[in-house]
Amino acid sequence: MPDLPLLAAVSQFLFREARLLDEQKWPEWLELYSDDAVFWVPATKMAGGYTSDPEYELNFIYIKGRVGIEARIFRLGTNSSMASTPPPRTRHLVTGVMIDEAGADHVRACASWQVVSFSEERGQQIRSGSYEYMLRREHQSFRIARKKILLLEHVIDGYFDVYMV
Repeated sequence: MPDLPLLAAVSQFLFREARLLDEQKWPEWLELYSDDAVFWVPATKMAGGYTSDPEYELNFIYIKGRVGIEARIFRLGTNSSMASTPPPRTRHLVTGVMIDEAGADHVRACASWQVVSFSEERGQQIRSGSYEYMLRREHQSFRIARKKILLLEHVIDGYFDVYMV
């Protein structure tokens, strides 16, 4: 039997992250991440499956440390991100949240997602896949220590950025 209060708390946390992304509330979104957080979107292999070693294999996005994520967000505000000039509007749909493991200081969780983004220049884009989270328990909430984003599609048409997946 799942720990329903924990599942509800984790679900609310993931839904909050999605809402902050959609509302482009970057400082609040960044606060969800631990200082040593990893944000990873592995590439897909030609033979199928995903790359498994972000240090030595190709990735769509691989950022180590919150400082790196902050630098990425800084680029959004300075119009130096080709994928985000101008920034498209997004809607994140997060569903199927499940707890894979719960320890005293961490929770491993997964969820399915779909993101619809729209800009005048590129029109509407739809991406989907799954999330794998390692959350650290802090006080009465969580911090994201690791977010792995598995894209359903293996061929990317156009650009995407950290807030569009």
